[in-house]
Amino acid sequence: MTRRRALLVAAAVLVSVVAIIIGWQLGQSRKGAEEIIEVDVPELEVADGPTFTIDLFFPGPGGNLYREEREVPVQEDLLLQLNRILQELVAGPTTEDLFPALPPEITPGWMHLNQAGVLYVDLQFTGERSFPAWGSRHEMLAAFSVVNSLVAAAPEIQSVVLLRNGQQQPTFAGHLDTTRPLLANSQLIASP
Repeated sequence: MTRRRALLVAAAVLVSVVAIIIGWQLGQSRKGAEEIIEVDVPELEVADGPTFTIDLFFPGPGGNLYREEREVPVQEDLLLQLNRILQELVAGPTTEDLFPALPPEITPGWMHLNQAGVLYVDLQFTGERSFPAWGSRHEMLAAFSVVNSLVAAAPEIQSVVLLRNGQQQPTFAGHLDTTRPLLANSQLIASP
């Protein structure tokens, strides 16, 4: 290993450790907070009829993604089903220690699945013109919450391209390259 490569690896490890420590400290500061913050969660329609279980991935302790199972109505169209999964992600987790993956200003837009298994997902930002000022780990958790949840839902999906208001952006918060299709990232998922 060259000296330059060793320095790059050491810098990457240092940045990761700092991000984990900051995330842990933010989690600790939330535990001691006495202020109650009310959040409006969009209500999801509950349909009569057959349902199936989906896996959603939400950020949680240690800067990892955690699996949360949900029962959702079966949709006749795959893209409608995937849209429902995005709605569930925006609604946020039901498990106490987990955090919402996406800001509440985001709503699911259009989707397209091509023959190569690349799913194009348009995330509509209805509020801020720019993505929240997140660190690299937070941005990765948000993006791969979406990607992992969608890929887990349908074997036809090989990768996901995340769009913002109909346009492909080079990044959402300045850290993750979104100019290419993203594969599911199992390394971010906490082991049970």
